[in-house]
Amino acid sequence: MRPLPLLGTVVAALVTAVLVPVAPAHAATTYTWQGTESSVWGNKKNWQPEGVPQNGDSVQLAYGPRPTITDVPDIQLAMLTVTGSTDGLVSMSGPGEVITGSLQWNGGDINTGLKVSAPPGDPTPSFIMMGQTPMRFGGGGDQTLTVDSTLSLMTGPAAGDDPWLTFMFDSNLRISSTGKLLVDPAARVLGSRCCSGTTSTVVVDGTLEVFSATGATGYTARFDQLGFDLAGDVVVPTGNTLEITGGPIRVGGHAINGTVGDASVKGGGVVDVNETDGDAYDPDHPLLPDGTLKFIEDGEKLTLADDTVLRLGPYSEVSGVGSIEGKGSVTLAGTTVRGRLTIGDGVPATTEAGTQTTIAVWDRDLPGQTGLLTPAGGLRIAPGSTLRVLGGGGRLAVPKDATLELPAGATVDAGGCCFDSGQVIVKTGATMKIGEGEGDPAVLRWIALGGQGTIEHSGSSTWDLAETTFTSGARITGDGTITGDLPAGPAEIRPTGVLTVDGDLTTNQAGRYRPLLATLRSEPKAAGRLVVTGDAALAGRLQPIGDTTYPVGRRVVVLEAGSITGDYRCAIAGGMILDPAPTGIGLRAIETRVSDCLRPAAKPVLAAAFSGTRRVDLGLPDATVSILVDVTVSGAPRGATLKLSAGRGTVTVQVPRRRTVARQLEVPVAPQTPLTVQLTKRARVKIDQVGYAV
Repeated sequence: MRPLPLLGTVVAALVTAVLVPVAPAHAATTYTWQGTESSVWGNKKNWQPEGVPQNGDSVQLAYGPRPTITDVPDIQLAMLTVTGSTDGLVSMSGPGEVITGSLQWNGGDINTGLKVSAPPGDPTPSFIMMGQTPMRFGGGGDQTLTVDSTLSLMTGPAAGDDPWLTFMFDSNLRISSTGKLLVDPAARVLGSRCCSGTTSTVVVDGTLEVFSATGATGYTARFDQLGFDLAGDVVVPTGNTLEITGGPIRVGGHAINGTVGDASVKGGGVVDVNETDGDAYDPDHPLLPDGTLKFIEDGEKLTLADDTVLRLGPYSEVSGVGSIEGKGSVTLAGTTVRGRLTIGDGVPATTEAGTQTTIAVWDRDLPGQTGLLTPAGGLRIAPGSTLRVLGGGGRLAVPKDATLELPAGATVDAGGCCFDSGQVIVKTGATMKIGEGEGDPAVLRWIALGGQGTIEHSGSSTWDLAETTFTSGARITGDGTITGDLPAGPAEIRPTGVLTVDGDLTTNQAGRYRPLLATLRSEPKAAGRLVVTGDAALAGRLQPIGDTTYPVGRRVVVLEAGSITGDYRCAIAGGMILDPAPTGIGLRAIETRVSDCLRPAAKPVLAAAFSGTRRVDLGLPDATVSILVDVTVSGAPRGATLKLSAGRGTVTVQVPRRRTVARQLEVPVAPQTPLTVQLTKRARVKIDQVGYAV
């Protein structure tokens, strides 16, 4: 069931500064075309009553002996009525422009410039309604239908799936800043695009609104093979769709009353840009239409309101430098982003299942053609869809406070391996969630993954990365299984459960590993830890999360691997020290709580019976701040005092006579300073280095 006609339901728009019909010097007359002698407008015998219409008159054209008017001049009418007929072509053409206060068009061709400009407060409706024949405009080429007041494109007896109104050749529709075009929810408007030349364009400086007097929903109004220049409002009510297919779209970039207007899409429905096509890209004139949805001025914005959805379909492309802002959402349903597009905070974006959305560089020398997508409102890659970030400079940048979701069954790839791969950059304060949900693993293929944000993993995923470009501050967290290598580099790895890498792990000196210790002290393994089936190439620091108070000597496994190369430089774990093994890394509880980063380094320092002073060269790196030693003093016939110092303070041990004292001590050290051992009474001293802190 089609929506009911709009006739009689439209409220005329309030207008300012519009052209209005000129008051005639004679009494206003309604002329009906007869075509008695010829097709020429200026022959008075062709009209009933006999005469030639003047400014302020009204004209009616219907089927008759000669239903074609030619040589239409410039004229301003009170009303123009064109009624088509199944019996023959009804048309008017000429070099002039017709300005009419009211337009009532029910089929037939209008091939003159036409402006609908009702005086303020005029209640007479203007409409285009499908009668018995199709309606076509602009057969003369380069002609414009201008809407200065309110005009309705309505359903009618001949309305169906065929075009209700066709714009011929390079004719255009312009909705001025004072104009409003009300479009039936099931309307179809077509640009003929035959056979060359520029695409017919709908210029929206005012308002284009999908409108039903009955509130009908579930319909799609279609504009096919037409370009759009958007600097005004497009209104689509909830439950309906406006589909744009086949023409270039420009956002902003033309003047309204001397200023550039911001385009907005509102109403709560869906605007579906299924295809952008038309003229070829011209690098010498980058602002011209070029088969894309183009943001004309740098920083131009398209505003969404009322939770409206903007869908960018499989044959659409986006170029220019601009943003989509406001309160709505964006569906990436196979579009290609070749410009610099920001989807603003508060505007969530998602891909569509079964589609492949692409980010691609078109021209490295032009900012508006360099392939960068920044989803500040967050982006979800839907299961069954692919986001392709092409090599050669394509970039997906996830900004602060935004989230990129790659759940089970979703894919991000670069379209090929492996040189100059596309980049996914998770910036500081941003999050990328990988693998959540049931189904096939999430896939990361051939891209360069990097940035300083957080990677949260759960479930399962497959990684085949060209490289990672993480910087210090990046974090990898979560649990589940990563099938493939994890080149973590300087990133902090913080498992929340068992995070399995079914491949190799590579870290570097700037990296940090933060396993989660179990709450129960009896657990032999960390609750949050890495399990690497291949080789774990380790570097950087280990700093567990949780309580490190364990019974002295207790060993806790924090990493398991098929093999281990390298080692963590040290561990920040008060009361524990690194305890590596060929296929695992453990932490062993010790007597002393060292707050700095402690590296195990077992070697004898001193074993002698003496009194007085001994000095021992420690051979420690300059960055060392303390040394951890096991000290045993025995055989003192009288009470003795042991003092240890290395340039940054003294540690003292009291030794009762004929007693053996064994202590573990942390001694502060200064760079390149020997360890001084002082003993007030003769005794036997044994000192073994356990490790040193940096």
